[in-house]
Amino acid sequence: MRNVQKRAQFDICSSLTPLANAACSRMFKVLKAWDQQSVPGEKFYSALYKDLSSAQKFLAGKSSTRMNYEKPGWKSLVKKSRRNFKKIKNPPYKEALIKIDNRWGDVAVWQSLIVMKDPFTSVYYLNAFDRKFDESKSIIMQPEERQVYVMLWWRTLLLSFIVTVGCLLLAYPTAHLLATLPLKYSNLLMICVLMPFWTSLLVRIVAWMVMLQQEGVVNSVLVTAGILADENRLPMMYNFTGTVIVMIQILLPFMILPIYSVMKGIPPSFMRAAQNLGATPSLAFLRVYMPQTLPGVGAGVILVFIVAIGYYITPELVGGKDGKLIGNMVAYHMQKSLNWGLAAAMGTVLLGAIMILYWIYDKLVGVDNMKLG
Repeated sequence: MRNVQKRAQFDICSSLTPLANAACSRMFKVLKAWDQQSVPGEKFYSALYKDLSSAQKFLAGKSSTRMNYEKPGWKSLVKKSRRNFKKIKNPPYKEALIKIDNRWGDVAVWQSLIVMKDPFTSVYYLNAFDRKFDESKSIIMQPEERQVYVMLWWRTLLLSFIVTVGCLLLAYPTAHLLATLPLKYSNLLMICVLMPFWTSLLVRIVAWMVMLQQEGVVNSVLVTAGILADENRLPMMYNFTGTVIVMIQILLPFMILPIYSVMKGIPPSFMRAAQNLGATPSLAFLRVYMPQTLPGVGAGVILVFIVAIGYYITPELVGGKDGKLIGNMVAYHMQKSLNWGLAAAMGTVLLGAIMILYWIYDKLVGVDNMKLG
């Protein structure tokens, strides 16, 4: 229950602008009457001065950070102004503030506050897709140098799809072997499948880092076998390719086990009966055996895709610049930039994508038919 409450609080962060409103309540109240065409009048500067001078240092700092998301330079502007407030003895505050920093006389600075005057906002969701509000509250694209998230969304979806397909292609024949081999051989193969669960994730990633380097085991074997020239070693580390390889190996058991559990429950007599009725082995497999494995395939696909779409540690260590995913940006905004609203918006979009995938699975296969083991 506690985790559900934390998740709900995290999602709410993606639609609120409480910090700026709390620190500058007077200013945002009078800002509603501004025409947004010219520099505000004295009463707006007076409200701003009273808000910032009476606000606690912590709250003012957090508020200016939030303003800085809308227009870079707000944080330094607020800090500089607060340091010089002691020079202001009496009104008019407009002239005094502009004298401290002439940016207070820039109408664009004031226009950037419009999107924060309401307690609820969709600006974080727009930022998550490289969009923003302009001065007239129309949705426009971010400047080209700040357009990074749409590319990351597509890369995350593409990588998750490739990893899911790769796991399925490897897991289906492996699960079939597990289900049809004699017990002593299938048990040995099952130990090999489960071995990664008994090994630290970090140890496995470091082992792959050693193997995939240009001077690593994989390239050395290819060079020794004459497949590659020594000067043409493949770059498989700190890129998209390395991320795919490592994630397939890590997530493969999540695909094998659901498929195996379904295959184990299919009586061998079904295939024999189909062949006795005249079907070839391949036709019997396609028309009789494979349809019965779809619940396990669907469960494995959902498990692998859901884990892959939000994966963090493997792309962080192996991906380099080209292998970073949206999960890495969520972690960055949570831990470094402290833009929790944007991180919450991205997390909510990920959750929505997972729910859509779950709905599609329910329509195609049926949740009641899902078998995880």
